[in-house]
Amino acid sequence: MSNKIVLFDNELTKSALRQFIVRLEMITTVNDFELTRNSMIRLILDAMVHNPQEWDDSCQINIDWIGKSFVNRISNADVEFSKSNLDNVCSNCFRFLFELYLSTNNSLSIDFEESKNFVINNADKFEEKARGQIKFTTEQMPIAIFKSIANSDGITSIKEFENLSNKAEKLRQEWDADIIQKLDEAKILKDELSKYKTAFNFVGLYQGFDELSSDKKLEKSNLLFWLRIMGMLITLPLLLEIIVILFHVNNIEEVRNVILISFIPAASLVAISIYYFRVLLFNYKSVQSQLLQIELRKTLCRFIHNYADYSKELKDKGQDSLVKFENIIFSGIVSEDGALPSTYDGIDQIGKLLKSIKS
Repeated sequence: MSNKIVLFDNELTKSALRQFIVRLEMITTVNDFELTRNSMIRLILDAMVHNPQEWDDSCQINIDWIGKSFVNRISNADVEFSKSNLDNVCSNCFRFLFELYLSTNNSLSIDFEESKNFVINNADKFEEKARGQIKFTTEQMPIAIFKSIANSDGITSIKEFENLSNKAEKLRQEWDADIIQKLDEAKILKDELSKYKTAFNFVGLYQGFDELSSDKKLEKSNLLFWLRIMGMLITLPLLLEIIVILFHVNNIEEVRNVILISFIPAASLVAISIYYFRVLLFNYKSVQSQLLQIELRKTLCRFIHNYADYSKELKDKGQDSLVKFENIIFSGIVSEDGALPSTYDGIDQIGKLLKSIKS
């Protein structure tokens, strides 16, 4: 049965059973068969009243088949307690008792076992209709119960379990194959992404060096511009002196004192210009050296591929093939070797010049 039917665990049914037992006890029997039959009916009805859940759980098939008619028969106070009616009630009780016997793993109690044997052994003493019920109970009802159970939803599900199991196994195998394929695809994507990540890292490193190179090139252009200005300032006093001499070559004695007076500031200007020219030249050469280092790094960034994996693989093997590469790439960008001209260098030159003039 798909849904449990509750028949005996019901107050109306219990009340009807109690009333029937009371009425049955008031009947006068005429022979031992009727006395034993009535005792059997009282025994089963009393058990149904005191343990209704067990009878509901164990007798679902007969509750479905004859449950309503059984309750209606014992609830009808107008029905006479004739032999035929009591035989029918007894045969109904026997059907419930026999299903209880078939449904439980344990043996029946002694009283129930004696009642079952009494009906089977005295089936010929019952009325025809009751006798037919007894015969059905012992010969056909077990088969009917088995057929009902075999065709129930639960048994059908069990029958289909093997097919479902095979389908589930096939589906599991398909899922496993699909999962393996997805894992392979994911691994390929991971490897590709790892390559792209490494490539993008080197692209970012290259771009950083390229931006630094642009800044240094701009700095180099500015230094070159000021170097040219300083070069012009160095030669300008000398050119002016030469021009003055050329224009006054005939009266050189007249402008001689002017030339001598202007020589000291001109020489000072040249000395200072030379100093700053040296500083600018030093910075220019330093920037040029830095540009060469940056360009070398950019070239190495183009050359090295899969550096991270390759470096790890080599280091795991105890090799230092990429040490030089790392030292170049990740070392600081240094200025050109050489000391920066100090401020006193220019003053020393001016002092030497003044000494030579005095002497």
